[in-house]
Amino acid sequence: MIEITEAGYTIALISTGLAIMSALVRKAVLDQEKMRETKEKIKKHQEEMKKATKSGDTKKLQKSQGDMMKLTMENLKHSFKPMLITFIPFILVFSWLRDQYSSAGTVASLAGFDLGWFWWYLICAMAVSLVINKVLKVS
Repeated sequence: MIEITEAGYTIALISTGLAIMSALVRKAVLDQEKMRETKEKIKKHQEEMKKATKSGDTKKLQKSQGDMMKLTMENLKHSFKPMLITFIPFILVFSWLRDQYSSAGTVASLAGFDLGWFWWYLICAMAVSLVINKVLKVS
């Protein structure tokens, strides 16, 4: 059984808005095709590393590790851009939520669990993010 207070509905709406904003920023800023290609290359290097480890080819192993590290760093650098854009709005909204609802107590009850504002926000944001990311095809 689910029971949601008025504060719970407000928090759910805010978490939905932030999840949508975050997904739209990632969709606009990230080159999804490049990210997929890089992930495939990383996967290939992992397979090469396994083969090199089994065969005892340390030179090939070291080369694959170096290449994989470069690709991983490139991917991290690329995925860092949306975080820089969304960081300030998230901090501002979280500060406001904490100020408004830290003393609210239970804002929702879900399957017998009483949830405070933070846990309710987290559950709503994760659920909405899963759906939005699938719809917008954002990884």
